[in-house]
Amino acid sequence: MTGPFAVKPTYDALRRYLRARPDMGTGKAVLNCVLEPKNPFEEKALRPPQRWFVLWTLLALLGLGCFLYFAELQ
Repeated sequence: MTGPFAVKPTYDALRRYLRARPDMGTGKAVLNCVLEPKNPFEEKALRPPQRWFVLWTLLALLGLGCFLYFAELQ
C-alpha cells in the first residue's frame, strides 16, 4: 500500500492532464453553457450568446440599476 499523496505532485499531474486535453476544463464548460452550440463545419465562426443568458443578464442589470437608483434617493 502506498503512503499519502503530496499536494504539489498531485496538482502538477492534474494540471498536465488538463493541459493535454483542450476539450476539458471549467472555462470550456462555461462557454458551452452560455454560448450557442459550436458548428463543426465552421471552427472559426463566432458563437453568439444563448437567448436565456442575454435575457437573464438584462434582467439582472435592470434589477441592479433599480436598486442603485432607489438606494441613492435617501
